Amino acid sequence: MDNDDINYNRLHRPSGTVIAGSSDGYLTAGDLRDAIWNLPDDAEVIFGVCEHGEPLRFHRFKSRGPKVLGIEFG
Repeated sequence: MDNDDINYNRLHRPSGTVIAGSSDGYLTAGDLRDAIWNLPDDAEVIFGVCEHGEPLRFHRFKSRGPKVLGIEFG
């Protein structure tokens, strides 16, 4: 990445060990970037467990519009 690619309006930085979405349950791409800014490409991402205690299994990302990305579990 060269300096022309840097978004100076939102430089990602460590912000603790917890990144929370908004109070209405939405999460932005910026929230995700903040959470993973320092992870290597091969870092494992865990989504937690369902109400029955089984681990959530990632299925796919699906574009749902120009500013919406669905993360599906299966």
